[in-house]
Amino acid sequence: MSDSPTAHPLLPSDSKRIGPGDLVFDCPACRKSLVVDKVAAGQILPCPLCKKPIQVPQTSRVVMLDQAPETQKLAQLPDWERELLTIQSSLKETQHQREEAGNFYRQHSSEANRQQLRMEKLDARLKELRESRDALLAQHPEKKNA
Repeated sequence: MSDSPTAHPLLPSDSKRIGPGDLVFDCPACRKSLVVDKVAAGQILPCPLCKKPIQVPQTSRVVMLDQAPETQKLAQLPDWERELLTIQSSLKETQHQREEAGNFYRQHSSEANRQQLRMEKLDARLKELRESRDALLAQHPEKKNA
């Protein structure tokens, strides 16, 4: 697939073109599947999708999904247990996303409050400056029309 140590997104159409010298792994940041030449094993490369630095796994750690012990154990479970594991995984992911959204909301609410206070201070300053201007103009009516 690749002859340089550059990660590429793995598209469904690429699966037949992956060679024995290619590593397929998921970006830990964006969780998208990537493919890279095995010479890049252990190197840190930017993800082509999210641009975050990722460490390419060592070749000894890469296992085909259908050969992974976890996959074989899952296949032996009854349907209802596999469904339960799927639901639990979805619950965990949804909770994580909910916490992330809450953090984002709190951060932006805090920033909105800071900006509200800033606008109130600026409004007070504008009022003060206008009053000072009007007082000076009242003392010097000849400059009022200038």
